[in-house]
Formats: sequence, C-alpha cells, structure tokens
Amino acid sequence: MMAKRFRAQFGKLADSRDGNFAVLGAIAFVPIIGAAALALDFVGAYLEAEKIQNALDAAALGSVRAYGEGATEDAASKEGAKFFWSNYSLPQDVVAEALASPMDTPTEEALKVSFTRDVNEDTATAEYAVAYTPLFLERAPFQIRRQAVAARAAGAEACILALHYTAQRGFNVSGSAIVDLTGCAVVSNSNYSESIYVGGTSTLKAECLYAAGAIYGSLQDITLACDHAVEGSPRVPDPFASKAMPKTSAWVDLSGCGQDYISGGGGNGDCNGTGKTPKKTDGYVVTLKPGTYGTLDVKRSVNLEPGNYIIDGGRLELAAQSVVTGKGVTFFLMNGAELLIRGGATFDISPSLTGDWAGFSIVAEHGNTEPAVINGNSNSSLTGIVYLPDVAELQYSGNGLTSGECIRLIAQEITMIGNATFKMDCSAELADKQLNYPGTIRLVR
Repeated sequence: MMAKRFRAQFGKLADSRDGNFAVLGAIAFVPIIGAAALALDFVGAYLEAEKIQNALDAAALGSVRAYGEGATEDAASKEGAKFFWSNYSLPQDVVAEALASPMDTPTEEALKVSFTRDVNEDTATAEYAVAYTPLFLERAPFQIRRQAVAARAAGAEACILALHYTAQRGFNVSGSAIVDLTGCAVVSNSNYSESIYVGGTSTLKAECLYAAGAIYGSLQDITLACDHAVEGSPRVPDPFASKAMPKTSAWVDLSGCGQDYISGGGGNGDCNGTGKTPKKTDGYVVTLKPGTYGTLDVKRSVNLEPGNYIIDGGRLELAAQSVVTGKGVTFFLMNGAELLIRGGATFDISPSLTGDWAGFSIVAEHGNTEPAVINGNSNSSLTGIVYLPDVAELQYSGNGLTSGECIRLIAQEITMIGNATFKMDCSAELADKQLNYPGTIRLVR
C-alpha cells in the first residue's frame, strides 16, 4: 500500500510544472559532484605518491652508491637527501603550513635513509611520509608513505686494491714483471691518467681492471677475461676500516735467541722461554712465541709459533739469508713500524683462520704511512691478506710458481716489480674473506 502511494506521489512530482523537478535534479546532482571531487582527490593523492616514489628511487640509488664508495652512513644519507629534494617538491598546502608553523612540520626529517652491508651487497632503504590534504573535500589529511630499496651487489673478486684517490700510478706493473692474476680483478681508486699502469716489457693477466681514472698499457701486454677494462669506475672503500687493532704490551726479551739469528738476540736469556740458542748452530732453528716486539729482524732460520706478532715502532725485517716458517701467524705493524722483506729471504707464512683478524697475514694500523717492501724468492710463500691501508707504497715481488699464492694486497699505492702468480680459489686460506669490486646498482623495490 505504501509503495503504491509513494509511486503515485513521485509521478505527480514528475508531472508537475511548478519547478519541483528542478529541485529534485539539483538534489540528485549533489552526490555526483561529491563522487567527482572524491575521484579527483584520490587521483591527486596517487599522483603525489608517484612523485614521492620517483624521488625516493633516486635517493636510494644515490645514497647506496655513495655508501658503497666509502661514505659514512650520515654522509651517504645527506647525498640521498640531495637526490630526493632535487626530484620532489612539497605540495603547496604543506609548504604554507610549514611557513606558518615551521616547528610543527618537520618535512625534511620525514625522509629516512638506512643502510645494511654484508659480503654480497650494500643496500640503502629510503622512506618518506607526508600528510596529504584533499583538495576538494573537507576532511582530515591522510598520510602518504612510500619506500625505495636500492642494492649495490658484489662483483668480481679483487686481488689488488690501491686506495689512493690521486696517485700518479695507483697500481704499477713495470720493468720486466710478469704478473698473473687470472680470476682476480685489479682496482685502483686514483683518478689520474695512469691510474693503472703496465709499462716496460711487463705483462699483466687479470679477470678485469677497474680504475677511477684511466689505464695505460698496450693491448699485447694486458690480457683480461672480461670484455674490456673499465675506466672512470666507482671507487671502492677500505673494506676493513672499522676493524680494531690489538694492543701493544711489554716487549719480548730476545736475549738468548742468538745474535746471528735475530738482532738483539745476544746475552744469556732463554729466548722467551724457548731455550737458549746453542753455540754450534748448524741446522738449528730458533723458535719465537707471539707477543710485542720492538723490532723483529730475522737473519737465519726461525720458526714462529701461531699467534699475533706485534711490531711496536721498529721494523719487521727478513734478511736475505733468513728462513722463516710461521703457520697461523699475523704480523701487526704499530706506531710507525716498517716492513722490509729482502730479496733472497725464504719464508712460508700463513695466517690464522680464527679470531678477529682471521685470514690476515700482515696488517698496518691506520696512520702508518711508511713504505713497505716484500721480495720473495721461488721457494717462498705468503698466504693471506696484506692490509696496509695508509702505507704510501707497497712494493711487491712474489714468486712466479704455476700454482700461485693465495694473497690479497691493499695499500695506497701498489707496485709489482717481479714475477707473481695469484690464486683465485682461496676461500679456505683466507678464512672466507673476500675483496670484491662492486657490481651493478639496482632498485630492489
């Protein structure tokens, strides 16, 4: 009954010529306008979110590149912020609100950049949130929050890392050196025109060459597994800069060790508890224990027990007639200590595979700029990472045996002057420590 009555009244209203239909039309048009305004608000919010996402993508890519090239998290975050604000401008209503009440609208602080680092890659996560005010409808602002994640993956494994940014020759193969780094890359951070130099009659084989500057060398002298060497490449930061050095202690008493074996080894001591060196020394080998040494100048046959050997301000020197064996050994050059391994020295040294410095054979503390020289002969073997981050120049002449050595070199400048062959597959000998050139930078999400 009610339905029939309603239909009748509606029919009369529709047939009326007194303006009621116009009123009805106006009433019906209100939700249409509201729906259109709502759609425009959502379209505006979507476009704003897209602007934020594009700016965040740029921020994540820029910050992970800076982080991968050695910038601190704070510096890399600032680099990411530059990319973000150069690609994104705040909505006018937010700007007006910020100008009216700047303390209540911390717009820049709404951008957050965080980082993670592991052996395989570096990642940067950029996040931003803004309160978006609808353009047409009177209602509370709603929050737009977006995130971008960029990764810088590990690329080729490197054997050589020359850290200096402006050295004339960050990595130098000269004279008649024959260097075979098959499977390993060479990285030089120098932006100079001869950042990586191969000259004279020397030859170099490597997985690839990466130079922040340019590469000098003839095609017949350089053999690479990659398609071509890379000039103008990103710099690689010191991968071990945050590692803590051990502490020095009282110097080991070398008395009784035999002056013909070790400088300072005279007197009637017991050679640090290993026994006084006999007068008849044919075939005798002096044994040394770990500890802090003012200077360790080895002249003849010495066996090093496993552990850390800290050289405190003096010199680690292996003379031409020395024969040194040390398994599970790491040398630390502290307080400006020097390194000199003379040509003719015979040594078989490998690092410990446990502890904070597992895989490292020779380490110099930051600030030690003294040049270092390592000259081996065909019977010598040095395994592990030689990490001399601030040493002005590391001059290396290894052995040229076909089997090669599991060794990695890091210094400001590195010069190869003799024959050397490095191994690629060294995960066991290096305690799973890897030095990688960064690969491609990509957006993860």
